[in-house]
Amino acid sequence: MPVSPALLQIPLRLLDDRYGRGNVDEAEDTLIGVVQAVMGVQATCSFDVDTRHANPWFHQLLLEPGVAGKPATPEQLQAMAARLVVIGLG
Repeated sequence: MPVSPALLQIPLRLLDDRYGRGNVDEAEDTLIGVVQAVMGVQATCSFDVDTRHANPWFHQLLLEPGVAGKPATPEQLQAMAARLVVIGLG
């Protein structure tokens, strides 16, 4: 999944610190909760992992939130990013 303005980018190192190395799936409920808190309970998101950078410090989980085929707005992404910071994932 190419990086686009409609994606939330979460460093994998933060997920590893909180959920254990390689346990990205454990974060799914939390991340979907953040998306739905901002966009409503109908919101969904697709997940992808970006490991293109040679240094694992820069590897990321990419979330693409949306509702009924419409991507999140910049304002919604900003609100989600702020929530991620509060819980230590941003």
